Amino acid sequence: MGSAESRFDNSVFVTGIATVGCESTQSTDNVISISPANVTVKNDGATLTFTASMTSSNASLALPLVWSVSDPARGIIRASGGLTAVYEGKNVAGNNTTTVRDQGENSGIAVVIH
Repeated sequence: MGSAESRFDNSVFVTGIATVGCESTQSTDNVISISPANVTVKNDGATLTFTASMTSSNASLALPLVWSVSDPARGIIRASGGLTAVYEGKNVAGNNTTTVRDQGENSGIAVVIH
């Protein structure tokens, strides 16, 4: 009986992988890349500049870009314009995900480590 249950579990798992693979293929065509993608901020009030670009050379960003952060207690977008944004860190430990989205609903993320 244990082997029959195991086969059922594996078939469900394989189906889930196939679905995820299809979704990933469709969404990677026009993804925004943020530079730097991973950065550490150590001091309260420290700033850094993010720059956005399309990962596909056949696509362009639909301006204006909208920048956001997952946790404003760790840091905020102080200013933005064109392809750049200025991030200001706060002295709260943890990760803060910065997201950029263009007017064509393309998006990208970067992680700031505090």
